[in-house]
Parts: sequence; structure tokens; C-alpha cells
Amino acid sequence: MTTYDQRPHTLADQAEQQKDQVRSVYRRVAEEYDERIPGLGPCDELFTTTEHRFLLEKIRPGERVLDIGCGTGRFTVPMAQLGAQVSGLDLSEAMLEVAAGKLRERNLTADLREGDMAHMPFPDGSFDTVTSMLALMHLPLEDRPAVFAEVHRVLRPGGRMLLGVKNALFEEMFTGDRFASVDVTDVAAKQLQFTRTRSGEDYLAPWYSFSPQDLTALFAGAGMTVTRMRGNSPLAAWLADEVLRDASVRSFVDRIERFLGEIPPFNHLGYHLLMEAVKPAV
Repeated sequence: MTTYDQRPHTLADQAEQQKDQVRSVYRRVAEEYDERIPGLGPCDELFTTTEHRFLLEKIRPGERVLDIGCGTGRFTVPMAQLGAQVSGLDLSEAMLEVAAGKLRERNLTADLREGDMAHMPFPDGSFDTVTSMLALMHLPLEDRPAVFAEVHRVLRPGGRMLLGVKNALFEEMFTGDRFASVDVTDVAAKQLQFTRTRSGEDYLAPWYSFSPQDLTALFAGAGMTVTRMRGNSPLAAWLADEVLRDASVRSFVDRIERFLGEIPPFNHLGYHLLMEAVKPAV
């Protein structure tokens, strides 16, 4: 297993070391990432369907969208297909190369940039929407306020952020993984372990989940207001894939989750959290 020196001298050193660790891991897994995310079971399918509904149903043609932590373009590409003017930002050059290849294959364009979401290379008010799905968990804790402040800065007045993160509140009840289980969350160690890689080696990257309170406070600190919180898989995460393989059961669970996922306290108890927040119009 790849390991790293865990003795940085300052919080800033620690944050930079963690970013280097993330770059290193994704350089190694970029070519196989799309085989790993999402997984192939019915729980994964319900999870992914909910993600897509939450994000893609809100994107409109011509909208200026920034996808931070865009990776291999899991959402960058479909947003471009919807006619949005998409920019993608990621720490990993290797992941961006995969995303660029997908765009070329589909005759699509997007402005892909390698960079740090704590220091975004975009002017103030550049975007109508900022998105981030499954990427903010790699943020060093020290960088969280800076990233949310940067989101606020690059959004136009009245713009919004749409995000998806793992729910720290759910982890208090269950520490196992249901989504893409080849990548295993070590809740106690605050790490994501990439297992069964092509190289045969396991890799570790820092991984910090968010509670509903964390997100609300971070948005408030950045001057934004949460307008919607949805729990992803508040029910399906507790059901075995063998149960969910029954099409009628899966359909029933999907209908129930569409309802429960929007209602407190169930929306706070999802396996992951999906959230929308808005920058004031004036």
C-alpha cells in the first residue's frame, strides 16, 4: 500500500501534502476511474439516478457552469451535452486528460483547467452555477472556508451551487460503504482506500465527510443561503442488493426516496447529501 509522510510542520504544510497525495492517487487511477465509479449494483443505480436528477434537471442550455473537482467529466460531459457553457477545474492533470478525451469523442467543448479550488483561476461573477459531486471530500479541512468563499466570488449575483458529499451524520450510524465499494471509506482514519486497482496496489487519499450542519455553516460563512437539501439513499443504503434486484422493490424504494429524501429529518439521514445554495442577488 502506498503510504506518505504524516509529519507536516504547519497546517498549511499539511494541506499541501494532502493535495499532493490526492494528485498522486488520481494520476495512478485516472485511466480506470470510470470502471470504478459508479458501482454496478442496484443500490449504485438508485444512488446515481438520484444524483443525475438532482443536478442535471437544473442545467439549462447556455448556462455558464463551473464543475469543481470535475475529474474525468462524470458530470462535465453531460452538462455540455445539455448545451451549457461548461468549465471544469481539477487538481489532477491525468483525470482532466480523460475528460478531454470524452469531450472530443462526442464533439463537445469545455474549458478544462488544472488548478486548486481554494484559488480558482476565474474572474469574479463568471458563472451562473457551480457544481461539485463527490470531490469536496478530498478538501483539507483548512481549505473548506476558502473554497466556499471562492464559490461565492466566481458566482454571479443570484447564482447557485449544487453539490454532493458523503454525510458525516450517516457515518455515525453506519461506517460501511454501499456506493462503488472497491473504493472503501475508512471513517475513523478519514481516508479513502482505493482497492483492487489495475496495479494490484492499494492507494490512500484523505477523505472528510460533511454533516448537514457543516454545509449550512460553510455556506453561511461565505454569504450564501441553503435553499434545498436532499438525502441520497436514506432507505436504499440499508437494503441488500439482493432485495433491490427485484424491479418492483427497487421501483417502490425509488418512489419512497423521492418523497422522504426532501423531508426533515430524513433528508439529513441520507447516505450522501445533495444541496443547493444561492448567492444573494444584490
